[in-house]
Amino acid sequence: MTWQEKVKQLMDAKGITQKKLSQLSGITEASVSRYLKGDRTARLDIIINFAKALDVTTAYLLNDDDQTYIKPYTEIATAIARNGNSLTAEEKYKLIELILGNGD
Repeated sequence: MTWQEKVKQLMDAKGITQKKLSQLSGITEASVSRYLKGDRTARLDIIINFAKALDVTTAYLLNDDDQTYIKPYTEIATAIARNGNSLTAEEKYKLIELILGNGD
């Protein structure tokens, strides 16, 4: 099952429309439609927004059934998205250096 199918299934189970998902995720309704149809490729931050809006993990949405995304990047992006507000600017810079391989 693709991440789009999982999002649709969760929407059905929770009685959430695309309009409501748009409001919960901060993504325009037109973009939600395009992402769910596969007309537009979703960046990881978009999928994270969907996961937060639907109260599931990104790991649930992006499991082994969908090989589009690399797991380590998913885990790093999720950690940053959930903890980014608590990091100082210096800590964020160091983290970026480590991810890019420029750190000590």
